[in-house]
Amino acid sequence: MEEEVSRRLAKKMLDFQIQWGQWHKNLSKHMFNINGKNNISLTVQQFIILMFIHKMNINTVSEMSCLLNLSKSSLSLTLSKMEQENLLKKTLPVEGDDGRKVYFSATKKGILALEERQKRVLEFFTEFCEGLSQEQKQDLETGIEKLSRVLK
Repeated sequence: MEEEVSRRLAKKMLDFQIQWGQWHKNLSKHMFNINGKNNISLTVQQFIILMFIHKMNINTVSEMSCLLNLSKSSLSLTLSKMEQENLLKKTLPVEGDDGRKVYFSATKKGILALEERQKRVLEFFTEFCEGLSQEQKQDLETGIEKLSRVLK
């Protein structure tokens, strides 16, 4: 019986992940640079990297590659491009730290790009929520709060 409940929950989580993926794809199409389209400066990956660095203090290639599920070499290409675009800069390790580590910090331009994109994403979510009924808004809020508690 317990295994049956767990299996049903697992299926619902997978279905939700697929639905969220479709919804997120629509968001990404309107909010981020997809192969040079939309005249938007940031890709989704660049946005996430800037969030890691500026908001979460995750600033090494190793930490980011693990969280993004990317190889260090693939991530390094993106980081180099972001550095060339003056969104990021490399910073030296502090004394006593492993000298082989490379740290990144967001530049003023990177922070401005991140804040502008965050504002647009919040506007997108706000518009989406405005189209919901009061009951749907309450369900969504309750669902997010409960899901957040379970996933902590």
